[in-house]
Amino acid sequence: MRFTLEPKNWYAVEFIGEEFTDSIRSYSPIKVLNVKSESKGSRVFTLDFYHANYPEGVRNKTYRLKTIERNKEFILASAMGHKPLRILLIYPVSAAWLKEHFSISIEDNQRVEQWLEMNA
Repeated sequence: MRFTLEPKNWYAVEFIGEEFTDSIRSYSPIKVLNVKSESKGSRVFTLDFYHANYPEGVRNKTYRLKTIERNKEFILASAMGHKPLRILLIYPVSAAWLKEHFSISIEDNQRVEQWLEMNA
């Protein structure tokens, strides 16, 4: 069984590219709005998503992606037509991941877990 993106679900994403300063990475929870494969076997798909860690008003995004690797834990894909190169590593979001990347305090942990359950 391979990792599959489902509409209405939240995921953790690492955006990887030279545009993200010294860290080369940017992190965001995303909510998948739609996923559409281009053609069977092409490894190319269109992903419409809500980019939670992006300025308000421009959070709805559409990327045309080509799968580099897909296994049971994650999808690694390249954004086609994006200059400079942008790679997305997409995997399940967790309370621990949110705390690590968004400075959520221990006191907020229960609210984060409730948020994940409500937004799953």
